[in-house]
Amino acid sequence: MEINALENFSIPEFFIEKFKKENIFRFYPPQEEAIRKGLLDKEENFLLAFPTASGKTLLASLLAIKTLIQKLGKVVYIVPLVALANEKYLYYKNFFSNFKVALSVGDMDSSEPWLANYDFIVVTTEKLDSLIRHGMDWISQIKLIIVDEVHLLNDTSRGPTLEIVIAQLRRLSPQARILALSATVSNSEEISQWLNAELIKSDFRPVKLYEGILSNSLINFVEKEGYFLNAEISAEEAITEHTLKMKKQILFFVASRRNAESLAERLGKVISSFLSLQEKEFLQKLGKEVLSILETPTHQCRRLAKCIKEGAAFHHAGLLSRQRKIIEDGFRQGYLKVVVATPTLALGVNLPCFRVVVRDVKRYYPGLGSEYIPTMEYKQFIGRAGRPQYDEFGEAILISRSEREKEELMRRYIFGEPEEINSKLAQEEVLRMHLLSLISGGFCRCLGDLEEFFKLTFFGFQYQDMRLLRGKVETVLRDLLDWGFIVSEDKFYKATQLGRRISQLYLDPHTGYEFINALKKMTKRKEISELAILLVISLSREMSPPLMLSEDDFYNLSEFLNKKDILFVNEPPSMWEDNYEEFLSALKLALVFEAWINEEDEEAILDKFRLTPGEFHAKREIGDWLIYSLEELSKILKLNIQELRKLRIRLHYGVREELLGLVNLREIGRKRARRLFKAGFKNISLLRKAEEKAIARIVGPSIAHLIKEQIFLPSGDKK
Repeated sequence: MEINALENFSIPEFFIEKFKKENIFRFYPPQEEAIRKGLLDKEENFLLAFPTASGKTLLASLLAIKTLIQKLGKVVYIVPLVALANEKYLYYKNFFSNFKVALSVGDMDSSEPWLANYDFIVVTTEKLDSLIRHGMDWISQIKLIIVDEVHLLNDTSRGPTLEIVIAQLRRLSPQARILALSATVSNSEEISQWLNAELIKSDFRPVKLYEGILSNSLINFVEKEGYFLNAEISAEEAITEHTLKMKKQILFFVASRRNAESLAERLGKVISSFLSLQEKEFLQKLGKEVLSILETPTHQCRRLAKCIKEGAAFHHAGLLSRQRKIIEDGFRQGYLKVVVATPTLALGVNLPCFRVVVRDVKRYYPGLGSEYIPTMEYKQFIGRAGRPQYDEFGEAILISRSEREKEELMRRYIFGEPEEINSKLAQEEVLRMHLLSLISGGFCRCLGDLEEFFKLTFFGFQYQDMRLLRGKVETVLRDLLDWGFIVSEDKFYKATQLGRRISQLYLDPHTGYEFINALKKMTKRKEISELAILLVISLSREMSPPLMLSEDDFYNLSEFLNKKDILFVNEPPSMWEDNYEEFLSALKLALVFEAWINEEDEEAILDKFRLTPGEFHAKREIGDWLIYSLEELSKILKLNIQELRKLRIRLHYGVREELLGLVNLREIGRKRARRLFKAGFKNISLLRKAEEKAIARIVGPSIAHLIKEQIFLPSGDKK
């Protein structure tokens, strides 16, 4: 079927021409099957289970076009990650130039009423859950729900929220169609039955994928002849050299950040001789761009910049999001030849290449040791190989160190079937979050209502017998009653003011309970240290995963507890208690935050605490939300704890209290504020009296002019 056939389904020529500009002229077989089975002219739900790059997004776009041009209602596009949300938003903002496209991520304490004015909304799963908790009034206008990466129902952290959100939307927006997009999984029929959806399942790939194993300098492929590689260098270097001789790009997946960084460094030495002068010049600019993101680049930044200048990069969660974007764009443009990534990239943005190497097939799991990664994860990795517009085929390579391992890799991954998807909803901490939300939002008022709701979830569909969940639900309900977050009258439940607020703040109710106790303790003390408050937020479940502790950390933090006379809100456990190590990990994070608000930079934090800028930025964002939550709960409790507001601003900017007035000015970060302070401009009043030339000597003419503009604006217009 050709793209022009879309005229028969009332798709305007304007959009057909847009697809042609993206080099789309014909439909792939699974796309054609979906259209023939009524995707564009029936009111049914659909589940599309295709490999990566087989055209699921095109079908989602077509159904969105139909929904929007017929003015049937809003389209909501649900994705699992912020990075993926940004990518989809940028694409659709350009694609739907005649419709209003919005992005909604972050800020878990807002109903965002402005979204009512938008036609197409890209949103993360957690953000949509938060919007539902705040009672968004435009939910009845949703006509199409697109659920990307629905196989993440299997993910312990993301899956439960996804199935709760889907179950809620099916109740709140019964008129809305669901289009679920998935990788190929073993039990896609079961997921489609749960969604009451037509299943379109296919193994089709637009670019043939050859899977092989490197052993003894020979890559053996299952369906074609292999290659002999340079035996005088390492396997990774030999694969890279061979790929560059083919004028192609390569993506490595490794198990850890340390492995990613060291391998990228090694491969840079192989790549540099294959780069043209123009490529080298461009990569020099990219390297400088990476270094300019932080006021003071860390040695990780410098290490990354050096790799990039040689045509390689490492990619992991320890990098800042802007650094990751530079890498992704540089790779897509063809300047970066090799990216070495941890598994986080597999769930992130679209980054296709000719060849994918899955070097590390084992990963350390706490309590289990080193275990093989799931087959589904391997399939996700290799889905990146082969670009429809550039390659006639793609290659996926595993590395074997023995004949026995080669046989195991062949059996487990190349001929292996992806695992089945199973609900992860029956976890007590997950149930706490969602039970309070269901009661607070009026979804469920009694135990019977809760059981009926959970029958709508994937868990309810898979297991049918609610007795498996009932015991845990009853335990959680008792906790919520004991903590004062719900009340019971004649076996009917209702959320209290505190319970509703905790649900809206998107806190684990256990965290809310701990926060309330901490706030009450704070008011009983004449003085409360910043470190004590920072420890309160660092101990919360929301700060998971905990920071790793080295032997030195364990010793130094234990010594810190013994020597420092600090009155903590949370009393430290004894060394012999089970939660002692957990407490030390939280204390380490609290000390990181303390160093930051005392103006230590990211380089010092990386050296002292081994916390990368990307990790630290993520922890700071969570910390901001948690201190805000403490503030909000203190209002309900009618407690006046002024330190919280100041501490939140200090955590945001990384400054001592004396700089709070200065950093509130636009373009005045912690370093410029400190320079101004040292020069005698200690507050806004002194800046207002000073001549612009005097300020310019400290921060430069343009910033000085901007300062003067701001401080003479009417109050409230400074930002």
